[in-house]
Amino acid sequence: MVKHLRTYALFFQSLCILPVAQAQTNQWDWTPRASLSTEQQSQLNQYCQGAYLDQWTSTSTKETKLEADLIFRDNKGVVHLEGNAEIIQPLSTLSANTIDGIPDDYYRATGDVTVRSKDQLIRSTDGYISNNSNQPTVFNNASFLNHSSGARGQADLLLRRQDGVVFIEEGFFTTCEPNEESWALYGSSIELDTNEGFGTAKHVQIRIADVPIFYFPWLRFPLDNTRQTGFLFPSFGYSGSDGLSLSTPFYWNIAPNYDATFTPQLIQEKGAGMDVELRHLGSYGETTYEQSTFFDDDEGEQTLLKFASDQTFNSHFSAGVLYESNPTEDLYPEANSTSIGEKDDYERSVYVSANNGNLLNKVTYLTYQTPDDDNDKPFEWLPRLDSSYQYTQSFFEYDIDAQYTDFYDPAEDDFDGQRTVLNQDISLDFSNAWGSISPGVLAQYRDYDINSYTTDPDSTTSISHFSTYLDSSVTFERSFVHNDSVWRQTLVPKLSYLHSPYENQDDIPDFDASEPTMTYSQAFSHTRFNGNDRIGDTEQVTLGVESRLYDANNNEKWAFKAGQIYYLEDRYVDIDDDSSTDSPVDDANQSDLLTSVSYSGNRYTLTTNLNYNLGDDEINLAQLVASMEPVDDVKVNLSYLYSINNTDSDDDAKQASLGSVLPLNQNWSLFTQYTYDFLLEDSTKEIVGLGYENCCIKVSFSYQDWLDDDDVSDRGIFLQFTLRGLSTAGTANSESSIADTYWNQGNVGY
Repeated sequence: MVKHLRTYALFFQSLCILPVAQAQTNQWDWTPRASLSTEQQSQLNQYCQGAYLDQWTSTSTKETKLEADLIFRDNKGVVHLEGNAEIIQPLSTLSANTIDGIPDDYYRATGDVTVRSKDQLIRSTDGYISNNSNQPTVFNNASFLNHSSGARGQADLLLRRQDGVVFIEEGFFTTCEPNEESWALYGSSIELDTNEGFGTAKHVQIRIADVPIFYFPWLRFPLDNTRQTGFLFPSFGYSGSDGLSLSTPFYWNIAPNYDATFTPQLIQEKGAGMDVELRHLGSYGETTYEQSTFFDDDEGEQTLLKFASDQTFNSHFSAGVLYESNPTEDLYPEANSTSIGEKDDYERSVYVSANNGNLLNKVTYLTYQTPDDDNDKPFEWLPRLDSSYQYTQSFFEYDIDAQYTDFYDPAEDDFDGQRTVLNQDISLDFSNAWGSISPGVLAQYRDYDINSYTTDPDSTTSISHFSTYLDSSVTFERSFVHNDSVWRQTLVPKLSYLHSPYENQDDIPDFDASEPTMTYSQAFSHTRFNGNDRIGDTEQVTLGVESRLYDANNNEKWAFKAGQIYYLEDRYVDIDDDSSTDSPVDDANQSDLLTSVSYSGNRYTLTTNLNYNLGDDEINLAQLVASMEPVDDVKVNLSYLYSINNTDSDDDAKQASLGSVLPLNQNWSLFTQYTYDFLLEDSTKEIVGLGYENCCIKVSFSYQDWLDDDDVSDRGIFLQFTLRGLSTAGTANSESSIADTYWNQGNVGY
């Protein structure tokens, strides 16, 4: 008996993946929310109406204890327990109206049979508990519950063999609360192998609100965290232009360190395809292969593939490879569940890295595939060598970065060549609690061997340049009382001086130079350009001020930043290699006023950036991202981007988006999103949907109208639901939207 009762605990742990039926709350250890203690209520999420409270308590005795109104043994050695019969073990209890049996052989229990162990409960009308290898244990009309997971269910017949395999006839399970079967998984015949860690079921139905949604003739599912081969739950959707879409992933657990996922794709009006993902986890790292192939009814085959491997051999050495490809040349799969999507250029690279403390070294070989012949092909590295070293003491810091790159132009229509870079930054640091001052010198060296495809194929050039800078700040701090608590405010004025003399760079090619977006942080940078080709000339003074507010728990609530650059000389160096001291590329005496404000609170968060041109009275950059909860459960997300007068007009943006979630009652919510592009003078995204959520299910149903990457309008209806404790099914659209945010990966609450 002891041996058998202990196996109940193992059996009950597997019941969290079984199927459930309509039941009255009085058969479960269920306590409504109003009857729970304040502490117990605080552990419930807002949608749950109560909790399961385990009624089983362990005993101090290590022996089996028999209790009943009447206990006797007949002349055949059968022990009879009649009336309130109970067998108590240290790890479990068995109770019924009557229990008959032979110790160490079997027990037969009838009438209100209950078996309990920690976090586990099973009830049935009658049961046969076997302790020998020839007979299985059987429960009729059984109900089962796992208190900790909230998984419960019923079955007409529960049968357990001595090897631990459990059979269930006409059973079902759910993680929903009693009388709240929003979803349930039914099976006519279920086999649970707790030794192997998986279960199989025949004629499986998944019902939502008692309506069958999915049917599987056969289903294999895990009983624990062990990976198991089998079908994953499908995704589906409907679009006005594409019709119905369906994908049904199949997972293959090849070995403990190998697996594969195959995902057939079907789009009613487009065609069909297959996605493949292979993974290998080795001693040093992970390797993956992904391929998405779709056979479009009009365009034919569309394929993308990706191979990636990153290996760390020890604390000093690592290596990796990345291979991306679009073999169908500018045709991209209509349905794609892999991590690789449509891009202008697909990377093929190999790297080896070695580091020893402050010394870092890396060799990279990089090429690209550019499927669209009309796009410019980026320079390739054949190869690139990087090396950097940092030396730091109390008042002194020295950084050196060396780089050699053999650039190759795949189009061979302009130029390429080799570039050697050496950057050295030497600075002193004098700082304490009230401020800091840091003078420094930045030495930059460039050497080029240039191959031209249009003129003389061989030329060399080099440049040496020294910049000087001085960074300083002063910190003021005060405390004040706010809402009966002590807050802290800091005020940090900052001053930075940078002198980078002009050097003619007409002979210097442009391999990777770019101009960064001017922001408050960029104003204190010691370089004007990104990349290692252009050395920007400037003599400037940057003034800034930062103020932060911290609450009583030292959490930053507000941050205010404002700064401006004052130029002492005109700027002559630009991205283009045609520069002259006779024609400045920028003769402004000062930059925009650069401001930034952020706030983090209980009701809303805010981040803003504003660049304002005082001379022309113009706003060149305005960014706003706000998340608000003006009242409980009402969510408002607001974003705005205004960026004009950029170097490239294609990067100009003027767009606003407003999203909201409005609760209709405790469980139902309305969510909307509207995004408008002022440059296109049209909306780019319109969404309206309903969401339902309770303790065990979350559902979103939405209508969406949007512009795709080709600025073509599309629309569709999307349904997605999460069965907590089981899986997620459906789709919410591949486009980012409030439907995804509201869905929130199935977590309770927004």
